[in-house]
Amino acid sequence: MKRSTLVIIAAVLALSMLAAPAMAKTYKMRLATVVSAPHPWIDAAKFMAKTLAEKSNGQIKLTVHASSSLGSDQTTIDEMRMGTIDMVVGGTSPAAVFVPEFQLFSLPYLFADYDKFYKATDVNSPVFKYIAKSYQDRKLNLKLMALGGGGVRNCSNNLKPIVKPEDMSGMKMRVPGNPIVSKIWAATGALPSPLPWKEIYSAMQTGVVNCFESSISGYFGSRYYEVAPYHSKTQHQFMVSHISMSMVSYKRLPKDLQKLVEEVAAEAGKMITAGGRKADTDKLKILVEKHGVKVNDVDKAAFIKLFAPLQDELAKEAKQTALLQKVREVK
Repeated sequence: MKRSTLVIIAAVLALSMLAAPAMAKTYKMRLATVVSAPHPWIDAAKFMAKTLAEKSNGQIKLTVHASSSLGSDQTTIDEMRMGTIDMVVGGTSPAAVFVPEFQLFSLPYLFADYDKFYKATDVNSPVFKYIAKSYQDRKLNLKLMALGGGGVRNCSNNLKPIVKPEDMSGMKMRVPGNPIVSKIWAATGALPSPLPWKEIYSAMQTGVVNCFESSISGYFGSRYYEVAPYHSKTQHQFMVSHISMSMVSYKRLPKDLQKLVEEVAAEAGKMITAGGRKADTDKLKILVEKHGVKVNDVDKAAFIKLFAPLQDELAKEAKQTALLQKVREVK
């Protein structure tokens, strides 16, 4: 009896050890973004969900909630700080309310080319590390996981082609809740009006605004070409996107899964940059050929001349001169 009892105990222990991986804890997470598909943010978010599930052997189950279904940019960031939303993929401009350093990325013509942009937004760059540290210093209860692109930003409206800065004089322009952006466009004579992204369509229909600036992906994915058929290639900004995570969510993960999320997010950040860059060409062609959007070039030299003096002035005003210098030092 004793020998048979020992055999049974050994068998039970063996089975329990085999079953252990299947009993590993599952971490359910929600990722929020305000845009609608097709969009590089959503592509990157879905990539994260799929890759995290595969590489964690099903321990991480990330669901993607797009089209502002969980709230506006600022609402979802607030929720993330409390841990009720786990991750956000969004633009740095509306997030500047929480992270003032992000104001800098709204400065026009900040990056000379994509090479400098890729280097500045890499997770190992001094620029990234500076902002990641500011998350900690400001006690936001958030963690910066990655920075990415999203394509260049242009101006769209429902009145006429914009060629020179003065063409924008008197236009009621939607801007995100970022004071730097308002000051930039006020310099053209436009009348800035802060509004959430999802309200642009109805605001254009009702005449609350008649102009806005955005990436081509955002303009296409949210169907804003239906209410703003004039698209002027100001190319005033390399859009900067962020992937951020709630520290509540991050801390409840074991260290191996924390590292995994960091690695996958870094890949997703690069994916956003590449996706936005590709969309600038592909989506613009569709907008013209299928949707009748009237695309025009602008006198970029005139815009650069108007905006150039604002870089140092607005960086100083926003207390981001040190960060501006780090961006300029990128080689």
